[in-house]
Amino acid sequence: MPIKVPNNLPAVKTLTEENVFVMTDTRAMTQDIRPLQILILNLMPTKIDTETQLTRLLGNTPLQVELELLQTSSHKAQNTSEEHMLAFYKTFDQIKHKYYDGLIITGAPVELMDFEEVEYWDELCEIMEWSKSHVHSTFHICWGAQAGLYYHYGIKKYILPKKLSGVYKHHLDYSKGMLFRGFDDEFYVPHSRNTEVRREDVEKIDDLRIIASSDEAGLYAVKSKNDRQIFIMGHSEYDADTLYKEYIRDKNAGLNPEVPCNYFPDDDDTKEPVVKWRSCANLLYSNWLNYFVYQSTPYDLTQIQADAPADVYQERAELKVAKFGGSSLADAEQMKKAADIITGDSSRRYAVVSAPGKRFDGDEKVTDLLIDCAGFAEKGDMTKAEEALSAVRERFELIAGGIDLAKPADFDINREFEIIKKAVSGGAGRDYVASRGEYLTAKLFAAYMGCDFVDAAGIIFFDEDGNYDEKKSEAAVAAELSGHDKAVIPGFYGCDESGNVKTFSRGGSDITGAIVAAATGADLYENWTDVSGLLMADPAIVKDPLTVPVITYKELREMAYMGAAVMHEDAIRPAARVEVPINIRNTNKPSDNGTMIVKNADYYESPLDISGISGKSGYTAIALEKTGLNDDPKYRTDILRIFAGRGIKIRNLLSGIDSLNIIVGEKISDECREGLIKDIRKAIAPDTVSVNEGLSIVAIIGRDLSTVPAIAVRVLQALANKKINIKLIDHGSGKMNMLVGVSDDDADMAVQAIYNEFSRVGGHI
Repeated sequence: MPIKVPNNLPAVKTLTEENVFVMTDTRAMTQDIRPLQILILNLMPTKIDTETQLTRLLGNTPLQVELELLQTSSHKAQNTSEEHMLAFYKTFDQIKHKYYDGLIITGAPVELMDFEEVEYWDELCEIMEWSKSHVHSTFHICWGAQAGLYYHYGIKKYILPKKLSGVYKHHLDYSKGMLFRGFDDEFYVPHSRNTEVRREDVEKIDDLRIIASSDEAGLYAVKSKNDRQIFIMGHSEYDADTLYKEYIRDKNAGLNPEVPCNYFPDDDDTKEPVVKWRSCANLLYSNWLNYFVYQSTPYDLTQIQADAPADVYQERAELKVAKFGGSSLADAEQMKKAADIITGDSSRRYAVVSAPGKRFDGDEKVTDLLIDCAGFAEKGDMTKAEEALSAVRERFELIAGGIDLAKPADFDINREFEIIKKAVSGGAGRDYVASRGEYLTAKLFAAYMGCDFVDAAGIIFFDEDGNYDEKKSEAAVAAELSGHDKAVIPGFYGCDESGNVKTFSRGGSDITGAIVAAATGADLYENWTDVSGLLMADPAIVKDPLTVPVITYKELREMAYMGAAVMHEDAIRPAARVEVPINIRNTNKPSDNGTMIVKNADYYESPLDISGISGKSGYTAIALEKTGLNDDPKYRTDILRIFAGRGIKIRNLLSGIDSLNIIVGEKISDECREGLIKDIRKAIAPDTVSVNEGLSIVAIIGRDLSTVPAIAVRVLQALANKKINIKLIDHGSGKMNMLVGVSDDDADMAVQAIYNEFSRVGGHI
């Protein structure tokens, strides 16, 4: 895929000769796809060289990129013709109303000056502030990286004893990130600078992560945890002769420069330099464009402002309960992330854990393996039962081997599995075997964290009918945990009146987390998973939907009822009952705010007018017409009795003066349909009765639906603009949802249309 550049840009000729596919404005006009919009703030004196270098790298991807060049109006270029600058460069005033997928801020030969002394510093600060709301990802280079770290994080630069010039060996400090995906263990990068940023200063900033560095050249790559700010200290983009030109320039100026390190063969400046960094440079820029721009930028660039919705207001929490799902503990690296989250906030005193989940597509969850183990044991197939148990043991050995246990003696894997194996052979119940994933994870995590393990079997109780005993459990949890400053509790299970392990039927670890939060009087219950909160719409229908910053318990129940993939009501009820806020967070992106679930959202900021859109197909509408149908309540009673007698659950009931529209959430068989119509005719003798299948219900959920009538108008207008026929409209009795019936064929389009209308953050009422 080509890079699109302005017509007649000098770089075009050079790159075309190098077989880099470059598309000019004129040719791109025939393309009907949205290219990535990339802006380059070129602060280098040799602007044409820098344009060519960066264009070459940006064009070496399968993505179409549309390039714009930016200059500062407060400084006039000295080494590039005014004609060139006027032809190809814009000023900030000309572009500040626009949005970009990516911005590159280059280096500049001003590093020996204090930032505030730089002629265009104030303008650069304005651009960097603007970028936070108008650019999806910003890539800072050399002095541009130092300037960005200083502006955004207050990190200072320091003058080096002598100029750092040469090609240096680097290594990865963080190998799991996507920015350096595909890199070798060691790679080379050119540097040419007189100043540095120090590691210890960066490490003090929680929002920053060091990705790569050099023993000789120091820090190389740093990024913000939300991936929107990239800081690169070296010059991967340099041509083969760039360091040579700088060396000769300094030599001719009488500066007596040292020969650039590792640049000329045998450090002999009469020999032709050897390029060691070209492949890494191409891969670095490809990775940035692919993983940090293309795969996460919104299609509608005006939505960039919504990438980081306003921070949800939170009172200072003195006690937090953190629950980690299976994806957060799937392997050693994930467990380390969970541990970092706990240690990063002293108020996170109690952790509730799930069993390890899938590590990759096709992998098995530990709980599924244990259920298989129990099933084989029940059938008497102990060979297969032991095979399944061995697979579980292998998972825990891998996790334990990848972490350093603070209390190794607290997790004796041989002893633990001997106990489980003996229990399986002795006919232990399915619940006991299935619960061992959480049990072992909690034991291991507690040993890793160096804190106390509290077995859920001693504090979570079920009554004689197998139902959760709320009063007894919460009293036991409160009493037990009051004696522990830090503790890890396994989720998913407790014990029955006979002392046998008993599991929850669904969302077990979530329920345990909510119980612990309620019983301990936590200020906040954090539910850590692999997504950054609840999404405004189904990602299978809408690409990269916004995260909902705040939602009420009632809204969440409405969304769950309408089929949205959100936390089940059972998993929030204990916390909701005592009004403990729930925060859905992402273990892999801990700096993301996530979603707050609260009783009253009045004190929380949200840029969204609605909280979610949920669409569900497979509904059937039974329409009845009869004069005076709703005058006599007996008619309705008889109809409801008919549906109940046939086991058909009514989801919605819409009535007119002489009509009744009954919505059921299932397809009715031919035999049932005939019997249903016959029963209705016999009971109330309707004028007409019809059964219409292929109906989808789109639910718009929002706490402001009852107070902001324009929301309904916008929903209908969005559907009308797409020429979607509306078959029914209903407001829920609580005025918190609006239900719109459309044909199954139009359901996805309806969800997309409504989402597009309400996802334009900043344009809400």
